[in-house]
Amino acid sequence: METEALSKDELERFKKLITDKYNALLEEHRYREQSSILENQRESGAELSSYANHPAEAASDYANLTMNLNLAERDSKYLKQLEDALNRINRGTYGICRECKNPIPIVRLEAVPTATKCVDCKNESKKREQEEAKRSG
Repeated sequence: METEALSKDELERFKKLITDKYNALLEEHRYREQSSILENQRESGAELSSYANHPAEAASDYANLTMNLNLAERDSKYLKQLEDALNRINRGTYGICRECKNPIPIVRLEAVPTATKCVDCKNESKKREQEEAKRSG
């Protein structure tokens, strides 16, 4: 299914959408980081209770740390994808499938503004990955 290339107005709309997502995620990341720093300062200044070294509390702390690290990693990957999308807009390649070089349908870009492949190529890519996983697994 071939579609028309994006108009200048559509590119500007996507640039704003992606920039807004980028800034919101960056702000959320900074807030989470600041909250973590403040929590660590509060805990280090507090008196140690008799439960401070309780295994359940340590497990909870570890689970929170792991969750925060996973969120930070996910955020970092998405920030990179958003940056890449903005770079593609600036280079004039945004909305063009990296594999078949056809325009990516606007409904796909609205659903996934960081998309680099059209639906058909993305499905083919997933299919190849699944087949490779079966062979190597």
